[in-house]
Amino acid sequence: MTAPRPLGYWLTTLDRLLDDQVADALAERGLSRSEWHALGRLEHGAVAEDVAVELLPAVEGLVAAGLVEHRSGEYRLTEAGSERVAELQEGPVQAVAERAVEGLSAEQYDALLGSLEQVATNLGWLADGPVS
Repeated sequence: MTAPRPLGYWLTTLDRLLDDQVADALAERGLSRSEWHALGRLEHGAVAEDVAVELLPAVEGLVAAGLVEHRSGEYRLTEAGSERVAELQEGPVQAVAERAVEGLSAEQYDALLGSLEQVATNLGWLADGPVS
């Protein structure tokens, strides 16, 4: 009998699969992985231009598309950008999330989330801490 794979294997595998499938779904709608990452960062509030250095290649295209604005030394989502993020979260991103948990009962899903939260807490995660 083969030994079960360790927790780290499954977490890494799931992260890669989810990331790849979301990226594929977004690419079908003309958005790159780096642009989606930038929109996600900006969704939580404006980002100072000196902090946004790693986002610049993606942000420049988003500014050109009217989804992000650069004003007073900060990048922030425009109204169109906020609407686009909501549309993508409710469409292709949600579809990937639903596909990922197909076959799980509500109880299994709740237990899965509770278990993952407990593991994260055991390793120092704080519910009210910063999102990384």
